[in-house]
Amino acid sequence: MTKKTIFFLSLFFISVGIVAGYLYYSLLIKNRSAESCSASMIVFHKGTQANITFDFMYNKEKRSGIVSVSGSYLENAHPEGTIRRDISFTWTENRGTYTFQSSGINKVDSLETLPDKVIATVLPSFYVYPNKSITYSIHPQGSQGFLFTIGKRPLFFCAR
Repeated sequence: MTKKTIFFLSLFFISVGIVAGYLYYSLLIKNRSAESCSASMIVFHKGTQANITFDFMYNKEKRSGIVSVSGSYLENAHPEGTIRRDISFTWTENRGTYTFQSSGINKVDSLETLPDKVIATVLPSFYVYPNKSITYSIHPQGSQGFLFTIGKRPLFFCAR
């Protein structure tokens, strides 16, 4: 190989490396645009109680996200089982009102011990079954998080 060929091959490989690095960096930054917030709540229904944590992870540009739901289920103050699932969702927005549509439910079988029928007594169907929707009004609370409401009734605060 001549010096000229080696020079152009080196220039080519350096250029390819720079372009590949730029593309990788761009994808990394784009994927980091996901945001998150967490909320904990206690739900009572008849003689049962569910201590639940919601971890919302979402991407505003893609209008999609995942909410991880975990918690314990008690009947007459005795532990009966655990809840642990991830719900994939997309959303549409209309003047501060967000309609979430569940696209998939991933149950963590090694941790979740309750059937869907029982979980449906303490959570809306959006969190239990695929292709279900729920509508929230979401009010930003500065840098601290968001207040989720239905109508004028506050449901939970999701902290960043």
